[in-house]
Formats: sequence, C-alpha cells, structure tokens
Amino acid sequence: MNASLPCSDPVCRTVAGVPSSLLPLRLRVVVQPAGSPLGEDAFTSDFHPDLIGAVVVKGRQDEPLVLTRHLAATWQVPPARLWDDALAALSVEPLEVRSFAMPGTRTDAYSVTGMGWPGAAHMFRLERALGRRLPLGALVIVTDDNSFVALPLDSGATPHVVSALWELNETLGRRARKPLPPRLLWVRGWDVRDLGAGTVDGRFTAEIPQALRAGLAQLN
Repeated sequence: MNASLPCSDPVCRTVAGVPSSLLPLRLRVVVQPAGSPLGEDAFTSDFHPDLIGAVVVKGRQDEPLVLTRHLAATWQVPPARLWDDALAALSVEPLEVRSFAMPGTRTDAYSVTGMGWPGAAHMFRLERALGRRLPLGALVIVTDDNSFVALPLDSGATPHVVSALWELNETLGRRARKPLPPRLLWVRGWDVRDLGAGTVDGRFTAEIPQALRAGLAQLN
C-alpha cells in the first residue's frame, strides 16, 4: 500500500500517515445508519437502504478514522480485497457470543456483542463469529452498531420462528441506546437481503425469498 497522496481533511491526513506495514492490521468495518456523517468520499457499501458498511482505520485511541476512496485508490489494492482485509482484521476484536432459545420455541439463536470495538459488522463473518458452518447463512436483526442477533438457517422449521425473532427485535430496540432501524435480514457472507418484515393489522408478515424456501426444504 502506498499512502502518499496528500489529503486536506485532518482525518484523511492521519490515515495517510499510518505506516503502510501496519495498515492491513488496522483496517476495520463498522455498520452505521444510512446518512451517518462519514464525509462525501468515505469508503462505504450501501448494502441496505437503511444501513451502510464502512471501511475505517483503527486509530491510536481506538477511534474509527474514516477511510476516503481517493486515499484508498493510491494503495493499488482492489476494493474487494480491502473489504476482505478489513473483515479479517476485525476478527481480532473480542466478542461476547451467547446462545439462547427463542421465546416460545426450541430453536437456538445467538446474540453477538462487541466488547470494545463496535460489533455489528461481525454479521459479515457469521461462521467464524458463531463457530459453526452456515451454508444458508442466518436471519439477522441488527440492534445497534455494536450488537445483533442471528438465527442460523439450518432447519426447515426456521420460518415458523421468524415472528418470534421480530418480536425480540422490537424488544431489544426499545432497550438500545442508539437503535438502528428495525429490519430482518437474510445474511450470507457479504450478501444481505431485507425480508420486508413488519406488522400489519396486528399480524407479523415477512417476504421469504423462494431461494431461501427451497434451501430450507432440502434440510428437512
């Protein structure tokens, strides 16, 4: 990486001053609400209408320093590689992972919370975070920038407990200090799909994609 491009923005200049040998180890990913003040040229991915992922650099005081695209362009590293490197570096951050039975069901879900660095971006590395294979990924509710709940998709019965997951989402959202927009996501690696969950006339509704239904049917 070559971070020689001068930047007028103080944060960008700070990132440019990080030794190139340390940059791969200092990259991180954070999840923020869409419209967060990250600047006009932040290295972001709009993976959802209400949420964005951003590649940042971990500063000396553990603060997230926004990475600009014009600075990243001088590193001669493909954008996809930067995302992968940032996610790999994120793996060193401590997490609290707890399994629990979904209310009123026998299905286990996992709560994931960052223990220092914001933990929501670990949703993109679910298999490693949860320590189990997830061929179909998981259903995920992101509580805030530090926490999420994942329901592994490993049983054809999973769709029957989705409403319980949504109710849990609403409960956790009321407790969160800065809750993110309530969304139910199907996450497989970097692939994120919104299931359009909500409550209509007092009844829970969600749009389960045919690809997901077919995959779950094969697990029975």
